[in-house]
Amino acid sequence: MSLQYLSRLALRPLIGLTAMVKHSTNPALRRISGVIVDDTENMLTIFDGLQNRQIPKTSSLFELSLPGGKTAEINGKALLGHPAERLRRAKKLRW
Repeated sequence: MSLQYLSRLALRPLIGLTAMVKHSTNPALRRISGVIVDDTENMLTIFDGLQNRQIPKTSSLFELSLPGGKTAEINGKALLGHPAERLRRAKKLRW
């Protein structure tokens, strides 16, 4: 996918998307997959079918399943901040 598309992906709401942790500095978090149920400033909460798992954004690489059957890999560092803050940052960069 193009870089521009991935930067727009960081601006959209992530709650409800299916995600998998492709890589993490913590080996216990690798390969966790499920539905994103919460998006805080520094963490994504993924429900894996049994429990809510909190994954730090800064040290993880996520694979997101998008509507339409597409998937995208995105570095957690691009997702830092609350969704509203990410949108405000993008608007400031355009001006």
